[in-house]
Amino acid sequence: MVQNTKYYLIWPRWLTKIPDQQQAKIHLGWMKLIYTCAPHILLKEKRVLPNASIPLIKRLTANKTYPFKNGQQATTKGSVVWTDYGVHHWPLALYLLSISTDEDISSIENLVIDQPNWHGITDIIRQNGKVNTPVEMDELDRWYDEISATHIRPAGYHELYRWLGGDIREIGYKAFDHFMNDRNGEVAWQKAIEEHLKKLSNLPNEIRQKLFTNFINDIIKQ
Repeated sequence: MVQNTKYYLIWPRWLTKIPDQQQAKIHLGWMKLIYTCAPHILLKEKRVLPNASIPLIKRLTANKTYPFKNGQQATTKGSVVWTDYGVHHWPLALYLLSISTDEDISSIENLVIDQPNWHGITDIIRQNGKVNTPVEMDELDRWYDEISATHIRPAGYHELYRWLGGDIREIGYKAFDHFMNDRNGEVAWQKAIEEHLKKLSNLPNEIRQKLFTNFINDIIKQ
């Protein structure tokens, strides 16, 4: 089973050189589209390339949106710095499956395995994605307070948001209902998440069970 690899949008790992202005513009467009439709899967991250610099001419001719800068802080002097956005493999795959029910797991996997095909991925999002407002930390904490009796860890709840987005609120209510029946928090969350994932008709049972074994069970562990 593919690991939950983290991919970068602004400077993808497969690029050996700092993206030029045209590349950076395209990559920022990918990020903005994903943020509009699936903000929960994006992880904002400051990155640093040591022992490097943006030449003066390139700095002078770069537009304001060009994300790569020479470090100005004491800890980043002599480095190139930028804000990047990470996306993990399985949250991305689950999101794509959820908005493209005519796609099977193999076609989605071909888009996201190894180095994601961002052009293909963003085409699917443009065609099928809907605008989703990101859930702010305070709001997510309020949702957590509503179901904290299930004993899921706050960090685990926040991580599940990264996997499942705003659906986590309703999933939490289902977990609470299961918890009231048997008072076992981990089992309650397993049942609630499994019920949610079963709605993805294009997610094979075998893959769903491996997601629990390899990733989800650790997240909901008390």
